[in-house]
Amino acid sequence: MISLSKLSDLARDPSASGRKSLITMLTDLFVSSRDDRDEQISLLFGDIVLKVLGQLEDETRIILAKRVCREKDAPNELMVKLASDKIDVAEPVLEHSTVLTSEDLVSIASSASMDHLGAIAGRKCVDKSVTEVLVDRGDSKVLSKVANNQGAEFADASFLKLVEKARSDEAIQAALIDRSDLPDEAGRALLPFLTSELKSRVSALGADSTLVQLMAERAATEVAARTQKLDEAREQSNAMIKDVIAKKTKVDDAVTAFARADRTAELGMLLAKLSDLPSAAVSQLLFSSSDKPLIIVCKANGVTTEAFKDILTMRARRLRLGGSELNSAIQRYAALSEAGATRSMQAIKQGGSTFGLTNA
Repeated sequence: MISLSKLSDLARDPSASGRKSLITMLTDLFVSSRDDRDEQISLLFGDIVLKVLGQLEDETRIILAKRVCREKDAPNELMVKLASDKIDVAEPVLEHSTVLTSEDLVSIASSASMDHLGAIAGRKCVDKSVTEVLVDRGDSKVLSKVANNQGAEFADASFLKLVEKARSDEAIQAALIDRSDLPDEAGRALLPFLTSELKSRVSALGADSTLVQLMAERAATEVAARTQKLDEAREQSNAMIKDVIAKKTKVDDAVTAFARADRTAELGMLLAKLSDLPSAAVSQLLFSSSDKPLIIVCKANGVTTEAFKDILTMRARRLRLGGSELNSAIQRYAALSEAGATRSMQAIKQGGSTFGLTNA
């Protein structure tokens, strides 16, 4: 039984030890009355403690916070004061008190330290209005903690902002891939910058995972885009080749475009069309060990020395040719006349040969 006279004596004692004893006795009274506690006891407890709270030492406030942080009938004003105190006092209250409202938490989180935000991020339940502030203000540690908290709710806009902040933070990314409530839009925004390791983790989540489905969707979209790009490039190449044959485009322009883009198939097709030779056979000339047949085909079709240099550069990359070999090839090309190349081409065709290469 707690003596009222003892409480009265402690209330008149202004010393630190007197205040500590008073708070300890009041807290004992409050906690022990849990089963039959009424509102009047809670109000009385809160009123007295609030009046002396500023006079209490850190250690006393820490003990008080730990003892009342889980009390569902604790006075709201007192809990807000404790939750706004230095982190050693505030942490248990911020993490566990159900007395704190979402409005209280938003108000505290809007100006408190990162340690305070971290404590809020670890609550059993965190509603959307609170996570919005945490995402806006939180550092990497806070963001990782709240993202890992399955009891935290996020508005779609907060998820998107969290994903944006996760671009260079693998810890936040790792937390996000385990969230079953990640919306599609946020998932699509997250996938492009996941590391290979995290993508492997996503793949192992199972077919029901939203991220797994989005990853498959993304892969299919990328394949379709590449296919479309290849189709468009092929159409453009065929159009350019037709324009060269119709003399609407200079042969040098097409040769340079194909050679610099390393589009060997298109270059071989162009030279084959101009020469009336099998495409496969001419394509093999581009990288054959001897450049003599290639020189004949190019010179006979009016390819200038400047454009032929682009073909040689392409050959050099593939065959790892040196500068002296390139200079020698350029000299041979310049020395051969177009008329001589044309005669050589005609002789080859009349002999039914395609430079000794297969035409399969």
